[in-house]
Amino acid sequence: MKKKYINVGLIGYGTVGKGVVKILGENKKIVLRKVGKPICIKSICDLKPIDKPELYVKNFRDIIKDPEIDLIVELIGGYEPARTVIIESLKAGKNVVSANKAVLAKYWDQIFTTAQIYQKSIYYEASVGGVIPVVQGLSEGLASEEVFEIKGILNGTTNFILSEMKKHCVPYEEALKSAQKAGYAEANPSFDVDGIDTANKLAILASLAWGSWIKVKNIPLVKGIADLDIEDILITQDFGYDVKLIGSAQKTKDGIDMSVQPCLINYDHAFTTVENEYNAIMITGKDSGDVLFYGKGAGQQPAASAVVSDIINLSKSIITNTVGIIPDVVYDSKKKIKILPIGKSKSPYYLRFAVIDKAGVLSKISGILAEFKVSIARSLAQLNINGTDYGRIIIITHETHLEDLEKALKQINATKSIVKHKTVKIKIEV
Repeated sequence: MKKKYINVGLIGYGTVGKGVVKILGENKKIVLRKVGKPICIKSICDLKPIDKPELYVKNFRDIIKDPEIDLIVELIGGYEPARTVIIESLKAGKNVVSANKAVLAKYWDQIFTTAQIYQKSIYYEASVGGVIPVVQGLSEGLASEEVFEIKGILNGTTNFILSEMKKHCVPYEEALKSAQKAGYAEANPSFDVDGIDTANKLAILASLAWGSWIKVKNIPLVKGIADLDIEDILITQDFGYDVKLIGSAQKTKDGIDMSVQPCLINYDHAFTTVENEYNAIMITGKDSGDVLFYGKGAGQQPAASAVVSDIINLSKSIITNTVGIIPDVVYDSKKKIKILPIGKSKSPYYLRFAVIDKAGVLSKISGILAEFKVSIARSLAQLNINGTDYGRIIIITHETHLEDLEKALKQINATKSIVKHKTVKIKIEV
């Protein structure tokens, strides 16, 4: 019997969930034109009763067991019960849409193995980059590509904070309050500002690109923006740089070079125009060259728009009975991807030394850097600041192995007759 409509069970009725219901309600004609059948929200599960009591279901398993439900939308967030919802839905013969980057990154193997076994699909475009169709772009639009590099501003909250710091010359704490007031940062923003959210998204994209499960815990460096000093943002502007939190994965002959950290971006780079809650992802392929994806990475409607797009695309496969025939993610669970140790990573760096104002300090620092094969590209010494014995030395290095730089900085920082505080170090993206 042909289906007259697609029934959706929504589990999680927070900000994004409400946005999904709103878009499906307002865009009925668009949905009908693209799917050929109406899409109806049949049931909604949340921890508390909702503003649509006729649709409210207290236990999510009642939605999973409902034979009339064709598609489950998981918007709970976190690891549990989100993982259980996804796995039990697939086993019950339901297809799934999720925006949950954390659960996908952590349980990638289990989720997609289960989907293959039960010949069901899970769509997850909203898990990376908000409204940006980068998952579809990478898995379909760039399906023929050998991917060399993925680099992106993947978190709208941190990008908004950095934009506020730069535009208004305010410290991190004040910019964070602005982000919270605007609704882009949670009361506890650690998942975003510590780089964890970016790491989850980078792991998903890297797993897609290189056909193996790359675990978040195997990313050698995950560092957020909470320690960034407004002083460095202002100084680096004079050197022609902007500061962004970058998730980066680059294929090298020795393994995948992966990191999440604040980086300096030259003003002529496309990422410098990415401000506020916007995200951007650059994917570099062998034949395609650089492909840039750009759009809003935070906010109710952008995320909800991506979820609804997944619902529409998955519904078309359900109607044509083609869902799950070809796995959504094809990878070899036994294939191991070598990750480059962080010390072997090679880049130029910005260094800020807080030094004792006396003769020979710059020469001493330069000598130690040279001893460890760290070459200086540019330098600036500002001594006797505000009439004190405090000085500031700024150094931009040439490309150097991080392990060599770390050895040099360890020796410099231990020399108390030279430096007053630990040296600030920021990677420069090239």
